[in-house]
Amino acid sequence: MDEVDGMGAGDRSGMAELIAMIKKSKVPIICICNDRQSQKVRSLANHCLDLKYKRPVKTMIARRAIEVARMEEMHVEQNAAEAIAESCGNDIRQVLNSLQMWSSKKDGSSNRSANMTYKDVKDRQNSINKDEILRVSMFDACRHIIEGPKGIADADEKTKRDSLYKRSDAFFTDYGLMGLQVQHNYLKVMIPQFQQARAKGDPADELAMLERMVDATNAMSDFAIGENGVRGGDQNWALLPMTAMLCVKAGHHAAGPTGGFLPGYPEFAGWLGKNSSRGKKTRLLHELGHHMNYRVSSDTTQLRLGYIPALRQEFLKLMLDKNGPKVEEVISIMDAYGLDRDDVFEKLDEFNLDKKADKFSDIDSKVKAAFTREYNKGSHKSQALVEEQGVSKKKKSSGGNGSSETKDPDAIDEDGAGGDDDDDNDDELNEEEIA
Repeated sequence: MDEVDGMGAGDRSGMAELIAMIKKSKVPIICICNDRQSQKVRSLANHCLDLKYKRPVKTMIARRAIEVARMEEMHVEQNAAEAIAESCGNDIRQVLNSLQMWSSKKDGSSNRSANMTYKDVKDRQNSINKDEILRVSMFDACRHIIEGPKGIADADEKTKRDSLYKRSDAFFTDYGLMGLQVQHNYLKVMIPQFQQARAKGDPADELAMLERMVDATNAMSDFAIGENGVRGGDQNWALLPMTAMLCVKAGHHAAGPTGGFLPGYPEFAGWLGKNSSRGKKTRLLHELGHHMNYRVSSDTTQLRLGYIPALRQEFLKLMLDKNGPKVEEVISIMDAYGLDRDDVFEKLDEFNLDKKADKFSDIDSKVKAAFTREYNKGSHKSQALVEEQGVSKKKKSSGGNGSSETKDPDAIDEDGAGGDDDDDNDDELNEEEIA
């Protein structure tokens, strides 16, 4: 059974059935997984002999490769076999493929497969080794792009062209996130160069740096337009190679004609976290607007810039009054605008831009508890929006032989406290009438 750590996503009770099979079977069952620490494997491990394997080193692979080559009537040097293993990333299957490709070169005099020496391996390494760009991480590929044409200032045109193609291939390591990675890190390459230009005191160097920065920024702007064409409604995937070259162009301008150096490690794209926060705040803003729409006629922009700051300041002023919290006035304003307790104490703090300002989270927990008790004593307009929002606040809890429902104090029960009993009585009356 291979990939047992992947069971559970679409295989319901698959792990339990496998354990039951192991208990009954008289034939040994080998279970293979990649992630031994996965939660799905822990229950299975109690019924197995736990054997852990490490990736084989190049010397071990080289010995086995020499033995395989000897059976195929090939002579392989030890250092040549180790070089092949290292170039293939210690991938045994790729090493065997490399040996097979090498054996296709026949020796015309004896009609036998060619021998493999270390010198021959170095001469033909590019034709048999595993593509290096497929073995780099997304962060290393980002560094490769934004550091530009590094170390090839005096090289010939072929070397420069190969460097350009490698940087373009690095984009496809993860073309979904590489643009964001480059956008987040490309200006950091220019910081050491700009500091050196300022230390020299040469205005011409500083101006040249700023012009390169403008060119790099324009390239990233063009990348955003191309990315929108790829990901937008048209989904023109033919633009993907162009977007890759625009990222390479941004790195070329940022690093300069001789290449640059990125201090530290490339950071992960911060746009993803910011976009998640923006989505959350947009959702909360729409919820507040939906609660207040019967009293306030404004769009979300006016609500965010006008109403929310004023209401938040007024609520904090009343709750933090030096003579004690004015709970009744707060509840009165909440009812006037259709706001509930979560809207005030949980959501309004999300729209505060002043980090030093007072927050609802800073209010003493005893004051909040007293406010909640006072708020739950009455009925409020915001309770009518619970079902309309499609959010059920009732939670089922089982205890003993029966089950009970924990009811939200804010929810309205139009049938009264004995709603279930009334339904039963109605059924009985209907039965009597039918009889």
